Amino acid sequence: MFEQEPFAGSDVAVLHSPTIRRVTPADLAERALRNSPYLSLRNIICECRDGVLTLRGCLPTYYLKQVAQAVVVAIEGVRQVVNEIEVASVNMPHLKRV
Repeated sequence: MFEQEPFAGSDVAVLHSPTIRRVTPADLAERALRNSPYLSLRNIICECRDGVLTLRGCLPTYYLKQVAQAVVVAIEGVRQVVNEIEVASVNMPHLKRV
């Protein structure tokens, strides 16, 4: 967990703490989606730039697309949500998106 660096000329080691990664709004959004009871939301990818959170992925219903947006809208640091999630029903393969 800690890295050791030998101290020049003695038997003392200097301990460096592990690098702490900053948690971004995208990280928080993905965590919230993964904690949702809707398993299909766990495959949604989030990207945040300048307070604009973009959701990408594919879900089977428009309802779940709306749920995904509702889950992330109140994340700290998010000013706007752009929902680019596609809806593709696995039960109706004969219907194609135009």
